[in-house]
Amino acid sequence: MAIGDIVLPAAELPAPPPEGLPAIGPGPAPRERERRLAATFEHAAVAVVEVDAEGRRLRVNKMACTITGRSREELVGGMFLDNYGPEEREQERRKFERLVAGELENYITERRIPRDDGSDVWVSIRCSCVRDEAGRFLYAIRIFQDITDAKYAADIVAENEQRLAVTYEHAGIAISEVDEEGRLLRVNEATCAITGYSRDELIGRSVFNITHPEDQDRDAFRRQVSDPATPYSVEKRVIRKDGKPLWVCVTSSTVRDAAGRFRYGIRVMQDITERKEAEQLRKDTERQLRDLIDALPAAVYTTDAAGRLTYYNQAAVELAGREPQLGSDQWCVTWRLYRPDGTPLPHDECPMAIALKEGRPIRNVQAVAERPDGTRIPFIPYPTPLRNAAGELVGAINMLIDISERKQAEAQQRMLLDELNHRVKNNMQTMHSLLWGAEQESQSPEAKTMLADARRRVAAMAAAQHTLYDAESPTAFDARQFLDAVCHSARQGLSNGSRIVCEQASGQIANGTAMPLALILNELLTNAVKHGVNGRQDGTVRVGLKENGAAYELYVEDDGPGFDLPATRRRSSGLGLVMGLARQLGGEFEVQKAPTRCTVRFRAANS
Repeated sequence: MAIGDIVLPAAELPAPPPEGLPAIGPGPAPRERERRLAATFEHAAVAVVEVDAEGRRLRVNKMACTITGRSREELVGGMFLDNYGPEEREQERRKFERLVAGELENYITERRIPRDDGSDVWVSIRCSCVRDEAGRFLYAIRIFQDITDAKYAADIVAENEQRLAVTYEHAGIAISEVDEEGRLLRVNEATCAITGYSRDELIGRSVFNITHPEDQDRDAFRRQVSDPATPYSVEKRVIRKDGKPLWVCVTSSTVRDAAGRFRYGIRVMQDITERKEAEQLRKDTERQLRDLIDALPAAVYTTDAAGRLTYYNQAAVELAGREPQLGSDQWCVTWRLYRPDGTPLPHDECPMAIALKEGRPIRNVQAVAERPDGTRIPFIPYPTPLRNAAGELVGAINMLIDISERKQAEAQQRMLLDELNHRVKNNMQTMHSLLWGAEQESQSPEAKTMLADARRRVAAMAAAQHTLYDAESPTAFDARQFLDAVCHSARQGLSNGSRIVCEQASGQIANGTAMPLALILNELLTNAVKHGVNGRQDGTVRVGLKENGAAYELYVEDDGPGFDLPATRRRSSGLGLVMGLARQLGGEFEVQKAPTRCTVRFRAANS
């Protein structure tokens, strides 16, 4: 008989009590014991099933029906192996046969039982057998206990542990566990990737062995081990297996037991080499930019979006005559500002302030800076707003160009031009006077005519010269001023009383065009007064100089009978001069009749 088998003894009376103890009466009668045993079997808190040597159910209790979801009639007589899968059935059958044969005392197994309602129940099954006094098999007892809740809870715990392990292993950042000496107990794949070491090479190695010598802080680590409230987050370098240093950000925490004792440390490490290199590149770029700005001969400073100074170079100090105050000085580095006309210019109305307020560069303005010692410096500012990647205004940069020398040069140039103009004007007046005197003294009509023509031409050239001198632009002159000046000169030179009317005039014309155009206009006016109106006191000559697209058109119109250009050209030196000068301008000359209109069309040399 195997140990652990249940033996049904033969009926016998209770043994006599030990000496000195009162006798105990006999227990319940056999029938009463059967009823009590049956009631206990039926109402046991676990499922109890009796099966024969073939595995056929002989008897089941109420809990067996409850757990399986089947009635007593459905269970009794059926084979307990029927609801096993093929592989599971074969394993269970072999264990049951060994139990029946006495090779096993008992066995315990867990399995899932499908219920008729479609649900499943997990049970723990303890199987043993009942034998007679001779050790012969009578029946087996299979005791079921519902462990569904515990099983599912265990499965959830196992699943969570598995998920945590997978998350730990495949996290995008390096995670490791260390003991109180800093030795690595566990590492994930990202730790291996960052350090270049395999898992086997890292386990047992101290974190200080892979930390750059200059960045090792053993004291901070020891403080964290001893004091759980001590935070530990640091950026440092680690040395890879290949010797290459990498920048990492390490955040460390500790795991402790209920008594607060250190169990292990958790280190989260992230590769920040690219960020560090980008920061260094930015710092190098800023330093190079500052070096470049400092080397510039022009004053340069920057402000934030509110206009407060954030940087200035030495040239700005020299221009302003003072040391600007970062963070407090606003809009400008200078002591006081003035407009070119000398009126005060408030700092909040200066070009830099306008550039920040309107978010646009300011160009083509001038201002005057006054130093604390009272000296004034004319300058040209170039304020330009600065924006971040999102297009938001973050500040501005301004460059101040000292134009003191240029102003002095301009003043000197103006003096030279004034002197030159004065000399040219005097020379032309002298020439005009000489020609007029020769004209008056000459007894020859032909000579008088030639001298008069020469005098009028000199006068026209003098008028053009005066226009060039008064022009605001150094390269071009105004068509209206030019036309009025030459026509006024012509009126003075022609004394027959004819009216010369200046009509439309517009545009800026290149300086190189002035002298040829003045001579052409003089010849056409002279011809119109002499021949067009034929000396009539009520005669009118109309003149215009207007833009026509990319070209200009000069016309002289009178109400005379007109003339034939080919025939007149052969005997008129004046018309020959006009046509030659028109070709010099790259233009063309034409004559129309009724009314008589002489036109010179030429392209604007400055267009």
